[in-house]
Amino acid sequence: MPRPQRTISQAAVLSGPALFSGRPAKTRLVPAETSTGFLFVRTDLPDKPVLPATTSAVGDGFRCTSLSWNNVEVRAIEHILSACTGLQVDNLIIEVDGDEMPALGGCALEYATALKEAGIVEQKAERPVLRLEQPVTVWQDGAAIVAMPNDEGLAVSYVLDLNGGYRTTAAFTITVNADSFMGELAPARTFGLEEDYEEFRRLSLGGGVSDDNALVLCKDGSVRKPLSGAPAVLRYPDEPARHKVVDFLGDLALANTDLEAKVVAVKSGHRLNAAFAARLRRLIEQEAEPEQYVDVREIRRVLPHRYPFLMVDRILRIEGENKIVGLKNVSANEPYFQGHFPDYPIMPGVLQLEALAQTAGMLLLRKLEHTGKVALMVSMDGVKLRLAVKPGDQLILEAETLRLRSRLAVVKTRGTVNGETACEAEMTFMLADADAI
Repeated sequence: MPRPQRTISQAAVLSGPALFSGRPAKTRLVPAETSTGFLFVRTDLPDKPVLPATTSAVGDGFRCTSLSWNNVEVRAIEHILSACTGLQVDNLIIEVDGDEMPALGGCALEYATALKEAGIVEQKAERPVLRLEQPVTVWQDGAAIVAMPNDEGLAVSYVLDLNGGYRTTAAFTITVNADSFMGELAPARTFGLEEDYEEFRRLSLGGGVSDDNALVLCKDGSVRKPLSGAPAVLRYPDEPARHKVVDFLGDLALANTDLEAKVVAVKSGHRLNAAFAARLRRLIEQEAEPEQYVDVREIRRVLPHRYPFLMVDRILRIEGENKIVGLKNVSANEPYFQGHFPDYPIMPGVLQLEALAQTAGMLLLRKLEHTGKVALMVSMDGVKLRLAVKPGDQLILEAETLRLRSRLAVVKTRGTVNGETACEAEMTFMLADADAI
């Protein structure tokens, strides 16, 4: 049964060094209205920019989950979001005075305690619930997450199996609720491998790591403190596997829904967790907004492009006035594969960007006031090509308006495959009269 959404009754303040940078960090947890979700606010920057904790805002975090939105970043968000998932806090504004959240013991316990002490209160709106009707699977590089239907809430199993000569293996299963989270998950600390800390030193990271807030797993099977090298006393025999569940629940919060499922995660990390959350988000949006589907015939009415240069097969959904999501099915029969690395076919990056530009054109030209105009791209900024797009892939195309004037528009675009970012760019368009071209 759906439950009421929840927030906290009063603000809570926490502070301490950030794990990676070592700099002092302060965060303020503030009650939020229904259906707000989780919003991070950078109070140290002009205009206090807001970053939504959504799958579309996930950035490239180094050994953590980060948000990147309009060139603003917040890192290491997974522990506060895990506490929210575990305690069923759905709406929260999280103010932070830097680009990284405080480490606070390297676990979720201090965050969870602060939420409880602030008072968790119900709100007058229902929390969305996703009940799976069939299994959902994501996988990458030997890691996998499989979710199966379950009528009894959320159960998570994690299998920790380290490569590279490490002897550490563990498995942990839990049915997630507020009591089990506080007693069995929240105190579990973050950990790294021997070579991780060598990499930290090389990159001048880990300034906030202490003997109390992190563990080092060694190839001889021992667990040591990161600074002194002394043997560490584990809070649970399988503490590293439990911490992986903490991270998973934090990343699951990006889907903005309760999940009723049995989830088995094998060797997964933040990147695959975020891809899983994105897959869940697509399932929710397809259920909620089927009427927003736009097929290729309607696309041809709006865009002037034609085969072989029409790069958008359909529009999956339209979110309000400022965001649109499209789809490009990458077929082995695409004409450019005949000459572009035919023995190892990949979609040219410039055509990925063209697909994004056409999706942005659909967003801009569907507006009534832009009837009879053509969207001409005049510049691109922040272009990144991150992933090889191959035959058989589905390229999900996202475009969101950042600024719009009568003749000029700036649009943020991103293409993903299986929830993983393949390409992105910020594009500027001039809206010109079609009969003047």
